[in-house]
Amino acid sequence: MADKAVEQIKEKLDLVEFLRGYLELKPAGANFKANCPFHKEKTPSFMVSPDRQIWHCFGCNEGGDIFKFLMKYDNLEFYEALKLLAEKANIPLGRVSPSEQKEFGVLYDINRAATDYYRKCLVKNPVASEYLFSRKLSAGSIEEFEIGFSPNDFEGLAMHLMDLGFNVTDAARAGLIMKTERGKYIDRFRGRVMFPLESNFGKVIGFTGRVLPQFDTGDAGKYVNSPETPIFSKSRLLYGLSKSKEGIRETGEVLLVEGQMDVIMSHQDGVKNTVGTSGTALTEKQLSILKRYAGKLILNFDNDEAGKRAMERSIDLAQKEDFETRVLDLSNISETGGLKDPADVVAEKPGVLKEIVSRSIPAMEYYMARHPVSNRDIGTKKQSVRIILGKITNMPSVIDRAYWMRELALRSGLKETDLLLEAKSFGNSNSTPLHPAIKVLPAASKPSANLAGRRGLIAERLISLYFASPLAKSELERVKTYLPVEQLELYNAIVSDGSPQNESVQQKIAEFSLRSGLTVENIEREISELAEQLELEALMENRDALSAEMKSRSLSEEEKLGRIPALMEIVKRIETIKAKK
Repeated sequence: MADKAVEQIKEKLDLVEFLRGYLELKPAGANFKANCPFHKEKTPSFMVSPDRQIWHCFGCNEGGDIFKFLMKYDNLEFYEALKLLAEKANIPLGRVSPSEQKEFGVLYDINRAATDYYRKCLVKNPVASEYLFSRKLSAGSIEEFEIGFSPNDFEGLAMHLMDLGFNVTDAARAGLIMKTERGKYIDRFRGRVMFPLESNFGKVIGFTGRVLPQFDTGDAGKYVNSPETPIFSKSRLLYGLSKSKEGIRETGEVLLVEGQMDVIMSHQDGVKNTVGTSGTALTEKQLSILKRYAGKLILNFDNDEAGKRAMERSIDLAQKEDFETRVLDLSNISETGGLKDPADVVAEKPGVLKEIVSRSIPAMEYYMARHPVSNRDIGTKKQSVRIILGKITNMPSVIDRAYWMRELALRSGLKETDLLLEAKSFGNSNSTPLHPAIKVLPAASKPSANLAGRRGLIAERLISLYFASPLAKSELERVKTYLPVEQLELYNAIVSDGSPQNESVQQKIAEFSLRSGLTVENIEREISELAEQLELEALMENRDALSAEMKSRSLSEEEKLGRIPALMEIVKRIETIKAKK
């Protein structure tokens, strides 16, 4: 069963060693720490526990085991992660139930078999090969990207897959075979150059087919993608990413283009940090994947009106994700001679693409060129200024917004104060403020869902330091009577020998153990101040409760007088604590 395989994988693969392939881990007490790969940060808040084999980020509040990391990092479904980790751990998945194997595993096998079939068909078809060579693709590129050809017949692949022992219904689930109205199964791709689509780990999950010119009747699209399947989702796919990851990490940037040919030709010309959207609109899921590899994004789309609209939409999405977003506008580079995309540039002028990419411009420069703000016509000027203002206010970085606001003022001849008023007057309800004044609490101080007010917040922060310093242990023992009920349960579970039965308590203890590895300046002073503040909060709550009770009509005067000594003692203790501050 899958559950048994999961446990075997966890026993065999050490989380720390596995994560070293993705992150730069540094010792932090009994744990390890690193910069989180899932959000932008300068101070490490991503903690790893070797003992518990778990990870947790205190910046974005993500966490889990080796499976959760791989699924999130490479945007995988559970079964995909299970299969990859099983291979790494050398554990056969024969123990997985037949239904689970049939649901996912067979689809990978069918796509692999189809890839091999299409490649053999390409070798046998000189017309298809000549078409690729006419596009200036090298034999090495054809081999590296496993380009193939689907013959222009109805049952070639279907019969081949059945000869290999695959079920035709599974081939249909993989999106390679279609069932006609008469109940007959036929090949989905016919007379097309085939580009295998790979997962982030290099597993073939689908295809894009480009019809050969002589078979293009206009009845179907020039490019056709596999349909959505259990292992293929167009909104998550980035063509060429499995082959580009190393190049992206080396350069710290990614060139995002539209089509498969753009990706392949860019790699052929040495620009190996290139990925493609496969002709579909850029999605937030794709950007989320790219964010794990690089913070700098260079966009290149066709220079027609549709391409320009796609460019603007992509820039807006990328800037919301806080990418350093740039634009490669080939129409403004003289060396390209009017060529519209990287594939054409490499075909006509091999060897120049890498230098051309270095001349990409900031996305806001592209916007200001597309919507000139120096126009003397007031109507046109106002429209352009408002468009640019909308783009600026949607930028998440205060520094970026301030910089481009000054640039807009300089280029438009308007005052910054007037631009701020204009932005406010026509409204950007979905944008972040230009100069936010709200101070965000440090991640380690944010209250969790089970906190009971301010005292609970202080209590959890103090308990989180239990694993970091002996002083916290002694101070907690001294002030444990002031802990709220939830935090007292947590503290008792930590100091007890037995393992807590409550799963949420276990999870919280694991989180605190990881948090102990975060750097804390003047930890002893913080522990003492937290303990005093916890006591002070509890005393003030008691004071307020006693005061309210003494004002109640349900008590006699004698009962009220009897509570005065206790109230005075609490007030005296409060004043003593406050005097120390």
